[in-house]
Amino acid sequence: MNLEKLRYFVDLVQTGSFTKAGKKNYVSQVSITQQIHFLEEHFECQLIDRTTIPVTPTEAGKILYQESLQLLQQYEQLNQRMVDFNEGQNRIRIEYTSIMDIQQLSQVVRKHDLKKENIVLDVEKVPLKGVAENLRNYRYDLAISFDSEFFEEENIQTIPLYYGDYRAVVGKDHAYFEKDSLTINELYSQPIVMLSPEMIGKSYYLMLENALKDGYTPNIAKVANDIETELFMIQNNDMIGFFPKDYPLVNNGVDVKLLPIKDSHHQFAIVLAYRKGENNPSIKHLLDLLRGQI
Repeated sequence: MNLEKLRYFVDLVQTGSFTKAGKKNYVSQVSITQQIHFLEEHFECQLIDRTTIPVTPTEAGKILYQESLQLLQQYEQLNQRMVDFNEGQNRIRIEYTSIMDIQQLSQVVRKHDLKKENIVLDVEKVPLKGVAENLRNYRYDLAISFDSEFFEEENIQTIPLYYGDYRAVVGKDHAYFEKDSLTINELYSQPIVMLSPEMIGKSYYLMLENALKDGYTPNIAKVANDIETELFMIQNNDMIGFFPKDYPLVNNGVDVKLLPIKDSHHQFAIVLAYRKGENNPSIKHLLDLLRGQI
């Protein structure tokens, strides 16, 4: 089996259409159909439910889709590494999880002329949940994210880049909007919206632990699967959300407002994470450069 068949399958799942998958790969719909039939015969199971519009993967198809994504990514990385070798480039792949992460990294690396070091950085945004797993499994060379995601990860070490506290976020129509800060009693007396554990992983449970340290059980009225939905609920449903201090998307003071929480345990750190015992000379050199600036 060649990788092209898996690429066709991935594109079919993502587009939901044999025709669209064919156009994306500059082949006919018939070609896509034939390749999917080949995969189904090879794995001896049905991979695509053709009775739905758009077409959807079966349970077996979902497994093949996830594994194919990783395999294709690894193949692309292999090609890039060989190109880098021939061109004398040292490419380092960095995953990040939020706009704050990439801003902190940018501030640090701007202090160095990495071109003179023949270091090229590739950055890619990933979901918060799974960032540690990606690093463990060598999908990326480094990770930058909230420190909570690397808690109890024995084979991962971190370099702190930024410390801060979480703020309560309220909409302009909320009764607290005119306040300059909140007590923990005021905070926990209100319904709270949070990003779901599927989105933010360990950070969700850390927020719950910090609430218990504050002496309260939070009234989580809604969990959202993305920041846009969370902000909508804050703006229109009189709910309170949690965002890091200085978070760019909510720091405008117009539609929403960030309020400090008095005597709260809700704090965070943004860290650069790497595998313990890292022996790649380029990665070790970059880590030494970054340590010297922190």
